Amino acid sequence: MKNKQTLGIFAVVLGVLIALIPELIFPVCADTIELINGKSLFMKCHWTARVEILVGVIIVFNGILILLFKNYEARIALSIMLFFLGLTALLIPTLVIGMCEAAAMDCRVGTEPALIVTSIIIMIASSGSIISQLSLLKAEKLHKERSVIK
Repeated sequence: MKNKQTLGIFAVVLGVLIALIPELIFPVCADTIELINGKSLFMKCHWTARVEILVGVIIVFNGILILLFKNYEARIALSIMLFFLGLTALLIPTLVIGMCEAAAMDCRVGTEPALIVTSIIIMIASSGSIISQLSLLKAEKLHKERSVIK
């Protein structure tokens, strides 16, 4: 029971953190790129921030579901989903959308490292939960088998 509550609360907190990092904690660049034809476009980090906010909100909902579900199979599935959401949050600023090219930009100095660290923490916590829930499920099945035999 305690594992369920801990991971659920942890996921909610880290999901909120993922959503807040690119806008409030380590804001991405506010600049736009001026094109030759006079139009301006947002920089890559702007779009990364928008997607990370969405992923953070989904992680929060996943954490709430972890708190609500009681059976091991559901918690294992939600922990697997949490792992892949953490992986998604990691890949968005590094491979999928990316950040600004210049290494001295705000998004590269603050936002990107913070998102990477937070994503890795989510993946480690969810992996630990998967292993823990699988062992608890195995122990519960073994206990039921022994009860039936007697």
